[in-house]
Amino acid sequence: MAKLVIVLIIFVIGSCSSPTGPGLENGVLATFSVQSERHSISITNPQTIEQVIALWNGQSTVNIPGGRVHKGHVAYNKTWSWHIDSGDVTMAEATIELCDGLPSYVEAHLDDWIQTVGYCCPWSAKLVALKDYR
Repeated sequence: MAKLVIVLIIFVIGSCSSPTGPGLENGVLATFSVQSERHSISITNPQTIEQVIALWNGQSTVNIPGGRVHKGHVAYNKTWSWHIDSGDVTMAEATIELCDGLPSYVEAHLDDWIQTVGYCCPWSAKLVALKDYR
């Protein structure tokens, strides 16, 4: 019984202190520089994962991340009170101007952004880090 309690305590402590947060084990974590700001996106869509890996390896020019904006902090992107749906992320070479915006602008206008735009696709995004959790 004592061993079971110790194992459970280790499991709980390990789960709570995870630097990645829930859901990253099934995808990649891409961090983008958007002018002077940073924004991290969890990506679970297999096609988009391949596109981001190709971009990271210099084999693609599809460099604009986009996806549906949701309210809520996530562990891997603590700066913002919103995140992009990990299963809805796409990559593009060009997008409409309406969804282009700095993460801080989306943050400052979050309710209106979600109601009127819905998506975020910052044109100036540059992939600066990529971690594979698959």
